[in-house]
Amino acid sequence: MNKHHIIKQLLILFAAVFSFGLVTAGTASASVFGDLYNQTLTAKKVKPTKVTANTVTTFDIVLKPQNEQQYYQEASDVNDPTKSDFKDFLTGPQIQAKYGQPQSVLNQWVALFKKNHLDAQPYKNGLVINVTGKVKYINKMFKMNMRTAQYHSDPLQFGKSKPSIPSDLQDTVLAVLGMADHSKGYFYPETDVSFNKNDDTPNYANSVNHGYTSRFTDTYGVDNLYKQGLTGKGQTIGIITFGNVVKSNLSHFWKHENASTDKNRFTVRNVKGNVVNKGYVSHDDSEATMDVEYAGSVAPQANIKMYYNKAATSDYMNLINSYLMAYDDGDVSAISNSWGLGPNNYFQILEKRHVMPSQYVQILNMVLAQGALQGISSFVAAGDNGALNYTISGISGNDVILDRSIQDCDPYPSNPWITSAGGTSLPFKKDMKINDKSMGTITNSKERAWGSDYYWPFLQANSNFLATMPEFWDLISDAGGGGFDQAYQTPDYQEGVPGVNTYNAREYLSQYNQPVFNAPLFHGTNWGRNYPDISANADSMTGYQVYQASSEKPWNNYGGTSVVSPQFAGVAALINSASGRQRMGFWNPQLYQLATKSDSPFHPLNDTDDNSNLYYTGQPGTVYNQATGLGTVDFSKLFDVYK
Repeated sequence: MNKHHIIKQLLILFAAVFSFGLVTAGTASASVFGDLYNQTLTAKKVKPTKVTANTVTTFDIVLKPQNEQQYYQEASDVNDPTKSDFKDFLTGPQIQAKYGQPQSVLNQWVALFKKNHLDAQPYKNGLVINVTGKVKYINKMFKMNMRTAQYHSDPLQFGKSKPSIPSDLQDTVLAVLGMADHSKGYFYPETDVSFNKNDDTPNYANSVNHGYTSRFTDTYGVDNLYKQGLTGKGQTIGIITFGNVVKSNLSHFWKHENASTDKNRFTVRNVKGNVVNKGYVSHDDSEATMDVEYAGSVAPQANIKMYYNKAATSDYMNLINSYLMAYDDGDVSAISNSWGLGPNNYFQILEKRHVMPSQYVQILNMVLAQGALQGISSFVAAGDNGALNYTISGISGNDVILDRSIQDCDPYPSNPWITSAGGTSLPFKKDMKINDKSMGTITNSKERAWGSDYYWPFLQANSNFLATMPEFWDLISDAGGGGFDQAYQTPDYQEGVPGVNTYNAREYLSQYNQPVFNAPLFHGTNWGRNYPDISANADSMTGYQVYQASSEKPWNNYGGTSVVSPQFAGVAALINSASGRQRMGFWNPQLYQLATKSDSPFHPLNDTDDNSNLYYTGQPGTVYNQATGLGTVDFSKLFDVYK
């Protein structure tokens, strides 16, 4: 996930939270950087843009599924080659017939909203109705004020009184999404601190081994798929974004990469949703540009359909609607997103403030499992902060108090119904220069888990480096996301896989974001959803060139797991385009089965030295670790063994 954007979505722009100085295990030295340190202790609590009576907004009515347990079982079985209904994928209307509310219920809801001057559009699954209209009509129908709306035990009550909804319709409702997005109790954190954009800081990543599409395709066996004539032709890749793109940038990049520049291959779908704060809408977004460019270059003949959210922040309801629109379109066979939602702790705070429904995890599961039922391969970037996720420890006035924790995870990239895309670093060597004076060398001698502890020998030899140049804190805080999310049980496909629910770790960073040298290795067990699932090069030190004409330099080097996820989606489109081949569907059930076989297409990265995401390391003798998942993939071999 790209740091320049995520924490406008939640908590990730903080490159140097709680930064004091350098420490060796057991020995600390502290240096406070004044205002810089104070700014990173807290984030600004950004509030929603105020709505007026005539503001047009939207919300979702989420209906109770029928046979919910069977719904999840079938979503798993159709992607499991050991089951009798393997690859018997369903369409949206078929999902409604088996698991959604009947058409008569949907028709009653649509008529009721029409009576109240609101436009209601049910999705094909029969489980969600998107409603759009003016605030004054929503307030009147629900006996509420959207600027003070709060959730109650009754899922349809948001003010002091319950609305007058027929009881038979009330009984069909699981929750309502987006109704409190404009409430004064809703917020998201932001900070003014961003070292990434400091023009005085040398961009080492831009001067190291930058690459293009071939960096990914040649490293992971995708080039062999091209030799077999696979191009992605006839497939459509969905890319979810919270920023817009300039089409001429895409064409320029795809021409450079010998991919199709047919003007009809790229389309934009505007997602129905809320704009929480208009001040952050981006019309030429680098994250969105990178995702679309690389999905379309890995699969050079595939169509790309971008599901664009004008919200700029990755609002929960907007994300749900992005997937539902893609499912309804019916032509998307692989989908990728690089924006996170934020840690569980953030959602729990919103829930306690009564501006987020308590069913947010249940609904996320239900919607993402629908993709598996329809045979869609879904990929999400695992994150760029390693195992130490940013979290909220408290709120003081208009400030959000920040912390880091391995216990708090974003429930989205760790969801059991998506393939979580982790990160690695490729080999490189870089001479560190300040004002043309060599300070030493940074070396990475192998493909390893993406974690910036390869800086540690340099920092240990130059103990005053960060104290004199605190803007370089960003260089030491990047790593691939991964760990355990206990919002979920360990999914069946992970059970019994060597390395799952056990771990090796070192504390490479202190609680205050300080480097820890010579930290001892320790072992343990845990439970929950282990993530990521698979990994590929994500380190900006061995990153990828992105073309964006509005930048000071049109070609710029980028990295992050946010470039891994769309490339995985591109591979899915390539394989799906093979003649006579059924859709790959949800990858995970097969991935974990294949990982334990003698002809496994994976390369586990299991060293315990120089191989971490700044906490978790490899687990020798296993096939899984929480730094890189099952490891890297030989996609040529995956093509041969994947059923």
